[in-house]
Amino acid sequence: MKVYQCAHCEYASVSSKYRCPSCGTGSLQEQEVSSKGSVYSYTDIHIAPAEFVHLAPYTVVLVQLDEAKVKVTVRMNSEVSIGDAVDLDHMENGAYVYTK
Repeated sequence: MKVYQCAHCEYASVSSKYRCPSCGTGSLQEQEVSSKGSVYSYTDIHIAPAEFVHLAPYTVVLVQLDEAKVKVTVRMNSEVSIGDAVDLDHMENGAYVYTK
């Protein structure tokens, strides 16, 4: 998984930016890190927006990556609890889909 980290203030994100939103410098460096992490927070979606109604019910999870100071929003199709170990299963329409 690619992470973009600021060399100046250590802000990290999974999306590329021209400038660091934290300190304003333009020194974001691409790093390859493991997609493994743990469940930081989650919510179950039962009534989804029209474009995602075919997926409902589904779970949206905030994953704290093990190797980076970054949290990633992902979708899961199984029940989770805070602290569960999870990993990337596949990408689907630009979304990360994780599994336990």
